[in-house]
Amino acid sequence: MNKLLLAEQLSQLTDWTMRICIKDLAEDALPESAPVIEKPLAKWEFTEEGEHVRLYFNHCQFVAVPIWENEVGFTNHQGEIVLTAHDRRGKLLYRIAFVS
Repeated sequence: MNKLLLAEQLSQLTDWTMRICIKDLAEDALPESAPVIEKPLAKWEFTEEGEHVRLYFNHCQFVAVPIWENEVGFTNHQGEIVLTAHDRRGKLLYRIAFVS
C-alpha cells in the first residue's frame, strides 16, 4: 500500500478506537500473545525516514507500525477496519482493528 492511500485511510479513522494486537513471530517467542490494548486514535504521522507510521493515543504516546511496501494493508472484517502490517526484521505481526 502506498503512503498516499494509507494517509487517506488513516485520516478517516482519527478519533476511532484502536484494538491493537502485536504478535511475536520469532522462533523463540512465548506461545501466548500479548493482550489486546484498546486506545483511541488521537492523531497519526509518518516518521522522518518514512518507514513507520506513528499512531498516537494522546499527544505523546504512540505505537510505531512499519509501512514497507507490500507489508501493510487494510481489510474490512465484521464491521471493523483492520490494518495489518508485517515487520520481517523484527519478526512481529501488527493487527490493529479500528471501530467507530
